[in-house]
Amino acid sequence: MNPAQSGSDVDTETNVEAKPATRTRKREVAVGLLSKLWGAPGLVVGGQFLLQVIAWTFFCVVWAQGLVAIPSLGFPKAVWLKPLAFLFTSISHGLAFVSTFLFSWGVQQSLILDLRTVGMPFQTFLSGMYISSQAVIPDLRSPKWTALSLIAFALCSQQTSGWNTLLTPQTFVFDDVIGGREADLSSSGLKTMFAAGALDGCVYNSSRLISMAVGQTESGYSALHRDPSFPTSLTFLDHNFNTSTAGIFPMLFNEQDSNSWFPHTTGFPASLSQPSISFRRGLSWTSTINQQGFTADVSCKFQNLTPSSTPSLTIRPNSSLDGAQSSPSLHNITSPCAAPGGRQESFCLVTSSSAYAFVGQDAGYLLMIACQQLDSIREFPPEYFATSSPFCIVELIFVGSGVYTPLNTTICTLTPKVTNVRVDYAYAPFSDTINATTLSGGVVDIDGPAAMSAVATIYNTVSFSQAVFTNIVGNQIQSVLGEAPVVSEYSKILVPMVLRACLSAHNGTFLDGIPNNMTIQSSGRLHTQFFGWQFTTSSCWILIPGTLIAIATIYIVLETITKHWKAKLEEDFDPSDPLDLVAVSAAGGLEGIFVGAKEERVEAAKKVNLVLRHIPGQGLGFQHRA
Repeated sequence: MNPAQSGSDVDTETNVEAKPATRTRKREVAVGLLSKLWGAPGLVVGGQFLLQVIAWTFFCVVWAQGLVAIPSLGFPKAVWLKPLAFLFTSISHGLAFVSTFLFSWGVQQSLILDLRTVGMPFQTFLSGMYISSQAVIPDLRSPKWTALSLIAFALCSQQTSGWNTLLTPQTFVFDDVIGGREADLSSSGLKTMFAAGALDGCVYNSSRLISMAVGQTESGYSALHRDPSFPTSLTFLDHNFNTSTAGIFPMLFNEQDSNSWFPHTTGFPASLSQPSISFRRGLSWTSTINQQGFTADVSCKFQNLTPSSTPSLTIRPNSSLDGAQSSPSLHNITSPCAAPGGRQESFCLVTSSSAYAFVGQDAGYLLMIACQQLDSIREFPPEYFATSSPFCIVELIFVGSGVYTPLNTTICTLTPKVTNVRVDYAYAPFSDTINATTLSGGVVDIDGPAAMSAVATIYNTVSFSQAVFTNIVGNQIQSVLGEAPVVSEYSKILVPMVLRACLSAHNGTFLDGIPNNMTIQSSGRLHTQFFGWQFTTSSCWILIPGTLIAIATIYIVLETITKHWKAKLEEDFDPSDPLDLVAVSAAGGLEGIFVGAKEERVEAAKKVNLVLRHIPGQGLGFQHRA
């Protein structure tokens, strides 16, 4: 036999035999550790781990959401504020107590295992008991144990505060600066496009209507109710306005669908940058933004117009359609005056008007045309106008008959103005309200697309308000005869909002919404106050005390049972029980250790190495190991 080969065979056989032995040894260690974890140590480790899972899961869920408001969970703030705070504070105290108890229990179990095996100095046992009970060691000659006791005391005492801050809902106040851009009604680019007919789809529309059907005829009534302080509101483009829109288009944080109002478009783009706080269901907030608005100064008077007057007016009442007295009749008014914006040839609707209506004592019609009047400019102060000229004032001529005969021929001078508006937004989970307040000042904008759209809007409103016997606008003008806010209110609500919406919608007049060079900057502040939870990455400090206590507990327990996985506890011993301490000390194993109460003898006794053994005839007791 080859010696080398023989030696190789022996080594191979030895390695083969060693591997099963190693695997057996590891299996024994694993079984021993699991058997120890099945009892009290396992409860300590599992309990601390479960508490940390609860804490970190809750923190991460709220952090990922940005915030969680109590109303979003179905609890109204006013009713549940104090009861919920009391409930979660009580839960926080309970969880902090459980964590501290597990820490104390884990330290004591580790002390018992060490005492039953290798033993420990009396100083270590004493200090361990101080730490397990969260007491401070008042011994400056042992700085290490004093420091450890202070750390344990601080972390355990802060657990209640940490859990309470984590779980108890609080009232958060949030203020932030917000800003965005909106369509500029006085933009020179818009005026150029309008003059070229590129905006006709938004201003006039080929069907002689603005792009969206007129449906908010109650704006005049809102104007009436405002003076006596009656509460009024109106809804337009899915937004609720208190009394009036003041000519603004709501600024949005998120894109809003526009196809319902403007077919073939995709949406109104977000016009405001997102604030640092994320909005969730159940959150109420308010904001104040300075925006651009639109209004019109209106002055009305009665004047008898004839075919030979200036402006001239021709009224042509025709016979009924079928020749019977009971049938509606066609009534038409025309004027050769210049149409506003020079659009007379293409859009004759502003210089002629017609309607079918009964005419009688209890029936009537209301018709309207629009003219530009250059010589009316002298009636307004110079600050109304920019330096460029010429400008024209728009005159709206209303003609009534039948029940509206008292209106005679009413001429309302309309001076459109681009204004500054303070807009207060109030958003609640299921409703929103917008309050718009027109500020003083403003710039006259007569020949812009908004002014021309105002004329078309008012015309369409009058035309489509005509019924067989009555006209809604006629009723409103009669109600405010001498005040005439109705015309102004229609221009405020229907013109700029619809015009801006039409211009801003994606895939509409502009493919990607109105370009930035035709917009104006708007800014304001956002405020919200909510009851709930909000965490940031910097808020994780509230989890540090509990996490460190849990780590310390798990480490101490696992490190101890790893060293003493073979140890068996034959009898129970609770080192936190004074009677147990008296019993193990009186068993007789410490004779000659404590021989006096002088300080130096006590200090010497602290260095004694103690073990916990069964003393014959005395039971479990402390013994001195040299």
